[in-house]
This record gives sequence, C-alpha cells and structure tokens, in this order.
Amino acid sequence: MRRLAALLAALLLLTGCGGWDENGWDAFIPAEEERLVIYTSHPASVYDPIVKEFEERTGVWVLVETGGSGELLDRLEAEKDAPRCDLLFGGGGDSLTAQKELFAPYVSPLAEEIIPDFLCGDGSWTPFSSLPVVLIYNPVLVRTNPPEGWESLLDPVWRGRIALADPAVSGLSFTAVSTLLQVLPGDGTLEAFHRNLDGRTLSGLSEVVDEVADAVAEGSCTIGITAESAALEAIQAGRDVALVYPREGTSAAADGMAVISGCAHEENARRFIDFALGGDVQRHLIRTCQRRSVRRELYSPELEPETDGLVLIDYDLEKAAGMRDWLLSVWQSLEEEP
Repeated sequence: MRRLAALLAALLLLTGCGGWDENGWDAFIPAEEERLVIYTSHPASVYDPIVKEFEERTGVWVLVETGGSGELLDRLEAEKDAPRCDLLFGGGGDSLTAQKELFAPYVSPLAEEIIPDFLCGDGSWTPFSSLPVVLIYNPVLVRTNPPEGWESLLDPVWRGRIALADPAVSGLSFTAVSTLLQVLPGDGTLEAFHRNLDGRTLSGLSEVVDEVADAVAEGSCTIGITAESAALEAIQAGRDVALVYPREGTSAAADGMAVISGCAHEENARRFIDFALGGDVQRHLIRTCQRRSVRRELYSPELEPETDGLVLIDYDLEKAAGMRDWLLSVWQSLEEEP
C-alpha cells in the first residue's frame, strides 16, 4: 500500500529519464517472502496504523484491499481455487465460522493470553477485538421515548427511520440481526423487523458501520444499529448520537482474523495475527479505536469503555453460523418483495 506508492513514484522518475529497461521492474518488486495481501472490512482508522507498524517492524510489504465482510467472504469463495489473498482481517466470528472451509487453521502462540470465550475451538480463525452491538439515536430529533431495546425495533413508530447496513454486506449487521432473533425468538420476528426498515438498508462497502452513525447523526434516519466502537467515536467527535445498550441484553462477539487456505504467503499471515494479538496493538484498540480487547489482562472495567447498562447475552455463535445461509436467503427474498 504505502510501499506500492513509493515504488510507483520511483518508477515514474526512472521512466521520465528515458533510460528505462523493462527488466528493471525486478529491482523494485519485493521477494515473495516479503509480501502479504490482506482483505479487510475494517475502516482505515483501524487497519492503517496497525498495517504500517507491522510493515515497519517486520519489513513485510503489505497490500490491502477493502470491502464489507460479506462481500469479501464472497470474493474469497470465488477465488478459493487460486487465492489472491493471504489474510482476512475483520468479520464477525459467526460469519467466519459459517465459511471456515475457506481458512487454514492456525493457533497463535499468544492464544493462551486470550479470553477463552472468544477463542475459536478449531483454530479456523483468531479473535481480534470484542464488538458489542448497540442501538443509537439522534437526541436532537428524538427528544422523548428513545429506543430502549431490541423490541423497540419492531415498534411501527420507527418504521422507515432505522439505519442498518445490509447484513449481506456487513458482518456486524448479520450479527445484529442474529442477536435480535436470539433475544426475540419466534415466528415472524425477522419479517416484522424487515418490514419496519421499510425497504431501507445501507449498502456501502468498507465502512458500513460508520455509515450507520453518519445516517443517524445527519438525521436521514433517527435510530440505528451499530458497533459500540462506532457509536463511541461519533459521540467523542461531538456528533448528534446517543448510545443505548439494549435492555434485554446484547451480544459482544469477537471479530476475527483468518489465514486463507492455499494462500501464497501463509507464514506472513501468521506473523500478522501474532502481531495483532500482541499487547501493543490491543492497547491501541482501547486507547484509539474505542474497541474492547480480547486479551485477558486488558479486558477490565478500568481499561474498557464505560459499561453502564451493558448486559451481555449468551450469544450462540455456532447457532448464528449455522443459520447464516438461511437468514441471508430469507432476507434477500424479503428485499425482492414488492
């Protein structure tokens, strides 16, 4: 990414001198053992400092491609016979579990320092941070009776006023809808919720979670469903956003990292996972990104964001993973209804 820009600048200078030999490319292309290709659904504010520090510490040249986690998983599926990517960086653990056949199992030496509840049993993916799903609203536009929990999302008063990223694109939104169904089980919940969206979902790609906060802060929607980190960043920036921890409880599943099966630079992908689990990166998540760490010694009230009102459910990740295809299929059929 950054190295690529530098290389291109050097090449332009050389070609401008008139003495360019096409075989000179070899002098600027990193050796295979110095490369890593990452697909990420994280916003640049999260991945860019981490990638830059990894490059500086290891000398590995990193190419980053971004997109929504659902989109990236579809891309990995299409490329599985000839992988272009080495590491998937981001995506809910439920979505990664649902497509774990795309990944090469890896258990980091740092796994023993991770909270056991966040670990993937078969090592197909590795936790990176914990992301509670929260509700947000615009306190300027919603002065009375703000949403209180998941049941509020089914109230007709909010019809057409709810900001949600497309769960086929956003792993966080898929987790949110799965959480809704685990909190409010029963026939008709998914249909009732989709009906209350009134045909509106955000379809941006790489930063859909931030788009929800944008939509609420700017007033195109008055309430929304997003990650705690996105809500806290918007509040810290002074935007018109208030955070609600659902009164019924919510999920705080880990988003993850995974080595791609059959990738060209597996060792560097493993090195990146070890780096991202290290104390330096995990402290950076807390201090700069408003995220919760998955490391034992950093997951404490003194170091984590304010948790007043946060109640966690026993989110069944395996159940969510098992219903992913069904949920997205039903969702698509609801989208196509007139």
